[in-house]
Amino acid sequence: MFTEEPLSYQIWTTSGLPMPLSRTTSPVFSPYWHRVLVGVVLCLALAAPCRAQVFYSVISSDGRQSWLLGTIHAEDERALEFPPVLQQALRQADRIALELLPRQAAMKRLAAAMQLPEEQRLADYLDDELYESVLAAMRDHGIEPDAVARMRPWAAALTLAQPPVRTGRFMDLALAQRAAEHGAVAMALETMDEQLAFFTEMGPDAHVALLESAVADHARGRQAFESLIKAYLDGDLEQLVELAEAELSGLPAEIREHFREAGILQRNRNMARRAQPLIEQGRTLIAVGALHLPGPEGLVALLRGQGNQVEAIY
Repeated sequence: MFTEEPLSYQIWTTSGLPMPLSRTTSPVFSPYWHRVLVGVVLCLALAAPCRAQVFYSVISSDGRQSWLLGTIHAEDERALEFPPVLQQALRQADRIALELLPRQAAMKRLAAAMQLPEEQRLADYLDDELYESVLAAMRDHGIEPDAVARMRPWAAALTLAQPPVRTGRFMDLALAQRAAEHGAVAMALETMDEQLAFFTEMGPDAHVALLESAVADHARGRQAFESLIKAYLDGDLEQLVELAEAELSGLPAEIREHFREAGILQRNRNMARRAQPLIEQGRTLIAVGALHLPGPEGLVALLRGQGNQVEAIY
């Protein structure tokens, strides 16, 4: 499923046009999608609380060196201060494997999928009070009412689930940029269709429930995200579990189970299987959401089960 391509210094805006990473923009790739990795599914990846290890050496059965990095989808400068040992791996890597690549065609498909059919409006799915609350919260993100009206409920929920985008230079894209400086090529471990299916399979009632939860949490969003960043930088998965449980507590049990099975466990299995041939080539840096790593069904355990030596670096 892999297509190797040189990494560029671009992200795709809602118009489908590339913009340099150094410019302030609001790319559709960033705010709507990857919050699932650092928000509502954080606790579901873990079998038990433990201290985090987020960067690993991965050595294949024939001795080829690769690396596994747990990321947080944030544009916070503290997360972008890469330790020297990670910078060395970025210099040595021939390829970097991310969850998704912001290709133009994929981003246009995502932008289209997030919009309701022409004859429908978000207000059709919500009561008046909730819709007005959504409009008010979206103003903090600089999104006008006409644009909000066309959004699917799950797209609106993911938008509100993280702070407004400032730079568009998120950790995964910063990693890709740094690797590109040394000639690495980009790989995707998942497809846009797979990530779209994760949401579309939930059904409209679940989408509205997610949006209700996102609106309720919006007022404390910056404070909550700051807590997530601090827990990640501290390597404190126990704290991440507690923060995520608070977010999930108001959702129906079937939604929590969908996030656990489809959002974490099935994705872990797919990513481990797809990462293996890259590991066998060696000099591959695999960078995925940090909470895909731990636990008996996390990537660390799965990669070890596939015959690799996986040891924590930090």
